[in-house]
Amino acid sequence: MAVEKINIAPGIDKYTLINKRKTLAVMVLTYGAVISNILTPDKTGTVRDVVLGFDDFESYKKSANPYFGAVVGRYGNRIGKGQFTVDGQEYQLAINNGPNALHGGLEGFDKRIWTATVVSQEPASVRLELVSPDGDQGYPGTVTTQLTYTVTEQDELVLEYHATTDKDTVINLTNHSYFNLSGVALNPNILDHRVTMTDEVKGVLECDGDCLPTGKVLGWSEVPWMNFSGENAGKPIGERLENLQGTRGYDHPYVIHTDYKTDTAELPLRKAATVYSPDTGIELDFSTTEPAFQFYTGGWIAPDEMTAKKDQDGVKIGPSSGFCLEASRNPDSPNKPDWRSATLLQKDGVYSQKTVYAFHARLD
Repeated sequence: MAVEKINIAPGIDKYTLINKRKTLAVMVLTYGAVISNILTPDKTGTVRDVVLGFDDFESYKKSANPYFGAVVGRYGNRIGKGQFTVDGQEYQLAINNGPNALHGGLEGFDKRIWTATVVSQEPASVRLELVSPDGDQGYPGTVTTQLTYTVTEQDELVLEYHATTDKDTVINLTNHSYFNLSGVALNPNILDHRVTMTDEVKGVLECDGDCLPTGKVLGWSEVPWMNFSGENAGKPIGERLENLQGTRGYDHPYVIHTDYKTDTAELPLRKAATVYSPDTGIELDFSTTEPAFQFYTGGWIAPDEMTAKKDQDGVKIGPSSGFCLEASRNPDSPNKPDWRSATLLQKDGVYSQKTVYAFHARLD
């Protein structure tokens, strides 16, 4: 079977999705819709687990866990002062990141048990569903979210999101997987990973001291150290970190397009970035229908508190052990008039997006 289920804790299941060629296997938990493992061969044929996570379910509940592999919502990324207005009513969320609300609240989607349904064995596909009631974490409306994970013969992991509400609300969902294409055991940090961004990436949002966007898009001439395209294609993540000390590396929203609507799955799938590990030859292509993505290189991962999985030799993990490519809407969109339409989900409306992570090994 291409989709297999095992129970790992009371009420918690793990699904394993494998393509026919056995060149990509992905393990997904019903807790937090977490991607716990991604297994793919490197340039020597050795299978590597290229995401950070834990062997035991209980570790995902620890405070040191920085959302490894989880789906974050109702609102991924930051909302300034945890405040927004819908239909003339002001809502106040819990403040859990400086002066901001981050990743949906104190008990966001990453800490919920989702229900799972096998969509198909070929391709290997499973759909997770979560119903978030009206008032959950301070958000209005009962929101029903479905997320389908599919593993293809082209070594792609496809994420397709769909959500509806019975009352106007705000929403912004993303997956918070941390990738290490060296498999962690071979190299416990990703500073030597090479990044190339395509011409689909137009710039980066200017952010203030609270990591909230000001509304201005910065071009590459203004922030050349953010540029991974053109002559800067293939730059190592760690090469220009002296410009990024305040954020301990990259932790910035990059801009792809400005078609601000809640239903982006109807838009073209745009390839935004490729990341390559010279240690293993494993390369990750990242494509999405979303207008933006947060590029985060793990500078805030707690040191000396976590170890990698057994298949990663249990090495210590800490700052810069993994990077994230979080496809999403812009941070703080509910409070920015030009962006608000991307995250204001109306009653009887649809939120959707599609993101694809494709893996292969370069043999050169």
